[in-house]
Amino acid sequence: MYLRFYLDQLIHFLSANSRHGTHSPFLYHLVDEVIYAKRQTSEPRDPFKRLTARLIERVKPTQVYVLGDERLEGPLDFVIAESGDADWISLQIEGLWSALHPGSVVVLEGIHRNDGMKRLWRALKAEPEATVTVDLFHAGLVFFHQGQAKEDFKIRL
Repeated sequence: MYLRFYLDQLIHFLSANSRHGTHSPFLYHLVDEVIYAKRQTSEPRDPFKRLTARLIERVKPTQVYVLGDERLEGPLDFVIAESGDADWISLQIEGLWSALHPGSVVVLEGIHRNDGMKRLWRALKAEPEATVTVDLFHAGLVFFHQGQAKEDFKIRL
């Protein structure tokens, strides 16, 4: 199990791009200003929480929903799936899908943690509404942009 995880991590590192390997202006700025930005003292130490906080600051959603919290009604701008069972996360996201809209962002932790999370990540990438996906190995970002061609990226950290 652990050997496969580290092999997957090595393969990701070798096949992923840095910010300079991306040809999408949207992604270049996201990587440069959010993912690769130096940690400020006011930011969380945990890399996933820091990434999430930066994305929220950049996207400025009106509603942030963490899977498992009590859901408010209406459209969802930003969804966070921290750790958990892949089947549970999949069911939760499936139940929220109709509340996602152009402009929504879904952030998943541990997309390569196990086979279930890998399947979930592949399924989300295949959804037609998920126009831009970013595989950071330890986390996945799904953006819903109307009118944009579907693109999948792997970014090296």
